Amino acid sequence: MNHHMGPARSLCIIGCGPRGASIVERILANVPALYGDRPLDLHLVDPYPPGAGRTWRTDQPGLLWMNSAAEHVTMYPDESVDCAGPPRPGPTTAGWLDAPLHDGAYAARRDQGRYLRHFFDTVTRQRPASVRLFVHRARVIDLVRTAPDEALPDAPPAGRQQVILDSGEPPFLADRVVFAQGHTETLAAPTPPGLLRIGPGPADPDALDRIPPGAPVVVRGLGLVFIDCLALLTEGRGGHFVRTPDGTLRYLPSGREPYLYAGSRRGVPLPPKPARPLPSALPAPPAGLRFATVDACRARLSRPGASFARDAWPLVLAELGWCHYRALFAGQPARTRMTWQDFDAQYALLITDADRLAKLAREAVPDPADRFDLDRLAAPLAGLRCADTDDLQRQLHGHLAEVLRRRTGPARGVETALVDALQRVGAVIEELWRAGDLDPTQVTEALGHFAIGTHLSSGPPPLRAEQLLALAEAGIVTFVGPDMRVEITAGTEGTPAPAVFRATGPALPGTVHEARVLLDARLAPPDLVRAADPLLRALTSRGELVPERGADGTPSGLLQLSGASLHPVDAHGTEHQDRIIAGPAQFPRPGTNAVYFRQNDTIARSLLGGD
Repeated sequence: MNHHMGPARSLCIIGCGPRGASIVERILANVPALYGDRPLDLHLVDPYPPGAGRTWRTDQPGLLWMNSAAEHVTMYPDESVDCAGPPRPGPTTAGWLDAPLHDGAYAARRDQGRYLRHFFDTVTRQRPASVRLFVHRARVIDLVRTAPDEALPDAPPAGRQQVILDSGEPPFLADRVVFAQGHTETLAAPTPPGLLRIGPGPADPDALDRIPPGAPVVVRGLGLVFIDCLALLTEGRGGHFVRTPDGTLRYLPSGREPYLYAGSRRGVPLPPKPARPLPSALPAPPAGLRFATVDACRARLSRPGASFARDAWPLVLAELGWCHYRALFAGQPARTRMTWQDFDAQYALLITDADRLAKLAREAVPDPADRFDLDRLAAPLAGLRCADTDDLQRQLHGHLAEVLRRRTGPARGVETALVDALQRVGAVIEELWRAGDLDPTQVTEALGHFAIGTHLSSGPPPLRAEQLLALAEAGIVTFVGPDMRVEITAGTEGTPAPAVFRATGPALPGTVHEARVLLDARLAPPDLVRAADPLLRALTSRGELVPERGADGTPSGLLQLSGASLHPVDAHGTEHQDRIIAGPAQFPRPGTNAVYFRQNDTIARSLLGGD
């Protein structure tokens, strides 16, 4: 066993994908000022290559793309970051990459992995001489506390933590541990004999290879995992897309594709990212938020009995609506009947009065389709009923084509402004959450309300959405509609399988799609009891990790934490101050004072500080 007795502090980062690698960078950047030349042992544990981790590993198919433009992704905290530690300027993915970008702006996931590994190699190669680095290509299966060593005057009162790996190498001791494993995967649900269930989880090329050519497949989920699976099951099997003389995209099948019956709660895929660049007639994005600022939200949430839904969400809606109308008045003035100055002045006075805001919008914007309506965007197929399957497909194809037109056509400025506003407001909500300004109930409210923000702003590159429409028109994808329900039931008469997956939806009552394969094309909600990570299961079984519960007592999917310090709180209410939970986070944008970097800097400094 590597005891590392003596003066060296031992830190362990569990998970060394982007989040873990960024925390490593912040530790190394802060060592000279906070730790001087005292010896420090830094252990990184991940079965996948450090920096890239599992999601961004460099050996995955090139058909899997990022959904963030490469120019908007950085791992280097620049001068805009307001944190105590020093900046480390460096290139964005686009600035560093020597590979072509897809759809004009998006890197392949494996090329992003190369950027991440380069980042990790660079920052660790430049580490202070006092830091010893240990990289363990393994999984942590348990953390076991040791008794305090009374012979050491600076021994922590709770003892140290023995880190046990699945690789067979000897355990080592750590003084402080960071959990940075990313999204929590769950163990697969049992499936009856004769059926194949894939997922939930990220697209798995090996698992998808088990789907026979021509087989019907029920697909649950229409998000980014679905888009990845589509690429692997179509182009990945030899099909290809062609552009016709009129500019329409068509799919030419190889004959090896399965046939997909796909649906979800909303029944529609994520809207694609708006095409870039912005039309030249549009004004530059506002320098900052106008209504839903951190200070304004914080002031409202500090009121006695405040709720996110009642007190902060109206500011979010006001911000999104204002950005929508600002772009509409600037880019399509013919579709308005009021000057922007008059509209803007009245809007600012009415932000807390939803009814009067709606009246103002009706007076200023004659076409309802041009007005900001978040409910319509959240559920565009609400109440849909169709005569038959062909009618349903026509409705969905028309919806996809209209969304593509709005997000890639000449008037896409309104959509671009809304997506930009959603990303800015999302950063405010994340900052309030990470700073401890939201109590558990408010966190649940905030994440629930802002799910629409994820839906509208986190979609795939525009070309992927165009390809989906081509696949639907080629009959490879059939949409089931909103509120799809999947059941396992006995097969119909003459079916040899003992059971089948059956997909139904209220848009087409009485229509059933059956298949022996279910593709759960989504990320599973967090579930500590059924977590695939053996460490999380072990700590949960002993009560050292417990789920946060909402006001109604149901698990929220989050862990009980101490607040902004991110220490887990166990079943007895004890705060484990030598452990930090760094949850998953999106890549930060350069020049935005990203909360990602600020939080990672705070984590790093807390690891280096204290006794």
